[in-house]
Amino acid sequence: MSSIEKNWLVKSSTRILGPFTLAEVTEQLRTKQISIIDEVRQTDGRWSYIRENQSFMEIVKNIREEQDNNSEQTMTQSIAHHTMTRTDILPVPDEMTLTPTPVPNLDLTPPPIRDIKDVTPVPQSPASRSTATATVTKSYGASGDSRLQDKIRGKSNFMRWALLGAAVVVVGVVFVILTQKDKNKALGYDELMNHALRYKSLGLYEKSLEAYQRASKLKEPDMESQVQMATVLISEDRQSLMGRRILERALVQENRSRSEIVDAYLGIAVSYMMDGDLKQAEDTLQKAIGHEPFNISALLNLAIIQLKKGNYGEAMRDFDSIYRKNPGSVLALFGKAMASVEYAKTVNEPNFLSTLVADIKANIQKTGYLRQELLLFLVYAQSLMGDVDGVNRAVVQFLAEMPGQARNYIHPLQVEWRFTQWDYLEKYCAEAFRKQPPHAELKALRSICLMEVNRDSDASKTLQEALAEAPKDPYVLITQASYLSKVGRLPEALAILKMPELSQISVKNLLMGDICITTQDMACAQTAYTHIYSSDKRSAPTLYGLAWVMMKSNNRPMAYDYVRAGLQAEPNYLPLLELRDQLESE
Repeated sequence: MSSIEKNWLVKSSTRILGPFTLAEVTEQLRTKQISIIDEVRQTDGRWSYIRENQSFMEIVKNIREEQDNNSEQTMTQSIAHHTMTRTDILPVPDEMTLTPTPVPNLDLTPPPIRDIKDVTPVPQSPASRSTATATVTKSYGASGDSRLQDKIRGKSNFMRWALLGAAVVVVGVVFVILTQKDKNKALGYDELMNHALRYKSLGLYEKSLEAYQRASKLKEPDMESQVQMATVLISEDRQSLMGRRILERALVQENRSRSEIVDAYLGIAVSYMMDGDLKQAEDTLQKAIGHEPFNISALLNLAIIQLKKGNYGEAMRDFDSIYRKNPGSVLALFGKAMASVEYAKTVNEPNFLSTLVADIKANIQKTGYLRQELLLFLVYAQSLMGDVDGVNRAVVQFLAEMPGQARNYIHPLQVEWRFTQWDYLEKYCAEAFRKQPPHAELKALRSICLMEVNRDSDASKTLQEALAEAPKDPYVLITQASYLSKVGRLPEALAILKMPELSQISVKNLLMGDICITTQDMACAQTAYTHIYSSDKRSAPTLYGLAWVMMKSNNRPMAYDYVRAGLQAEPNYLPLLELRDQLESE
């Protein structure tokens, strides 16, 4: 393709720019008008990060070398400063900057006493001399009476000082209370660091990162704490360069155990993969394999690298080998699915996909982790095989799942799991939609894919077409309820979920329970989740919902029982992990 053809589009923030020539995009990278973390595609291709696109590898390499040189000059600065500097995210807009609360103007000076005026009533009729004399004798005096004025001034001064003293006392009491409150809230460095490490061990990586950042503001963490938190910085805060430097320094220290060395190599490899430097990542993973030949995280990362390189046949075989030895690895099955459907496009006989179809059908009954994503590959694989009935059955299975559940599961820190995100999956959804005769349920599936990549307006348009075609189809209606829930129109979503057409659809209770928790309706949530629990006692979302109801009812022992049962079924289900931490902390 000609290098002067304007066939490149750039997605920067929320804008899509172009079309440009290859040279124009390269020049914009060089002049920093766009960034290597922006996305790019040709008019007939799909979006990919600039840092991972082969057409820009040379300029990306030059930019990285420049960044590394700049970073080397600043590595002596405080770790607290670096913790607050993200390497791979967009700057926070000004409107998100917190504004300090204005301090009220406390004027403690009492209002001035007004001038005392003589209010003695004037006699209406003349009085005798004796009466007048008696009146003057018993009177407290007029405004010109010096004794009266002295007495009033004395009382005025007393009241002024009394009010001033009272105000000072009130301010002092308020100050002491607020100071004590802040003191109770302010945690020390050691406590914050303990929280960070504890949250990491529990899988609560977001909380772990937050506690570590707060601790780093108080003082620079010791080397061992930095090493333990480096993978959290890399995976959760995208501090790839900084985390890599910490782990590289750890490797040169003596008396490191084999597991510590392997973990360090894995963290470094993930940081290189996030930066798009696949060669360095592969070399680092080989070092980890040298210490631990059957480490599943290292093997998964190597297979993911082959997938990113476009070596689909090799990637398919590597993922399949891992999955056969580790049948519980959802990431291995997911990687095999992606590599297999890509490889199937290059051969005339995609019958080997039947093994993939069987594996997916067997796995989706075991866990909810990436279940809907795997069902999408089930639709796509059977589409490639020409199995129309299989496609239609898989579409129904896809629509019978609760959308957006991947965010409720924790991902491994030592595997570059981001290839499972919907940004990479939406193209399979679009291709499957084009290959099959369009019908209402397939349009509902397409709308869910569009919702997953936040193209809500396109999702709404496709969904309206499905509703016009089949207004009473239960799977189209449940998709409409999911859409309304996503965009915050909860009463309308609940109204649809109560329609008789959905009485036999189990996912409607999960969606209703989720809405009830959002609206804090305990009775509604209990009804929805109890109904599911009667037929499925291993559903992690259901067990979480029942635990939430018990927490709201102050039945902590029962809540803990539901949490424990849920984590036995799904150890990486994030809402249950957070609820367990809450139960154990209070």
